[in-house]
This record gives sequence, structure tokens and C-alpha cells, in this order.
Amino acid sequence: MKEYNENILHIAFATSDEKNVDQHFGSCNQLMIYHLSLEHKEHLTTTQFTADEGGHNQKKISKRLAALTDCFAVYCLACGNPVRQQLLAQGTRVVTHPQVALIDNILSQIQANWPGKVARRQARQLNKKQDLEYFNKLAESEWA
Repeated sequence: MKEYNENILHIAFATSDEKNVDQHFGSCNQLMIYHLSLEHKEHLTTTQFTADEGGHNQKKISKRLAALTDCFAVYCLACGNPVRQQLLAQGTRVVTHPQVALIDNILSQIQANWPGKVARRQARQLNKKQDLEYFNKLAESEWA
């Protein structure tokens, strides 16, 4: 099972210009992923997507989900509920931003509100997402 450092987060952004959160998750041209801690922020990678088929195409969504497997959160302008549920199932939170915003400003806001370390509950959830037994137990449990 992969362990996560409680003082480092990987945050992704749906963007068309590498400067702003300005796209819907399912139709974004690219996802930029940053390595973030209280002290610094660093661009890790940008995953480009080609002009895929329109509509709700699971193959298209699967490519985007795969790019975020190590991310704590993804910021976008919108995300449909079925895809949001898939992201949550893999341990990635969805933050829908109400309007176009500078990625650098969002990163600075996260750092300004950094609690000193990721809450223990969040760290457990991050580690739990790597536990295959967790998903088996979840699938077998009653949904009320």
C-alpha cells in the first residue's frame, strides 16, 4: 500500500491555457498537476488530451481519471455527478470553482489556509484508497 506524506498534496487543475482553471473536467484540454506543501509549490506534470469524441464517453473519462490517481483534489469549473463519484471512489476530491480563476492564486489560497498538516482523517482516506480490500468491502456492504 502506498503511504502519503501528510505535508504534501498533489493538486490538479482543468485548464486550457496553463494559467487558469477554466474548463469542465470531462472536456478539458489538459490537466496540470502541482506538488504542494506549506513552503513551496512545484509544477509536476501536464497531461494533454486530444479532441476526443463528444458527449459522455467512458474511454475519454477513463484517461482523465488515470491522470489523477495520485491527486488529492482536482479543481475545475464543473464536473458531472457520475464522474464526481468515480473520482471520489479513487480518492480524489472535486472542487468546482464558481468562475475562471488563476491557478497560482488558488495554490496560494491553499497554502494560506494550510492547517500545518493534512488532517489525520484525510491522510487515512488517502492511504485507504490504495487498499484493494477497502473497495471489496465497500462493494459488498449494504447501501442505505
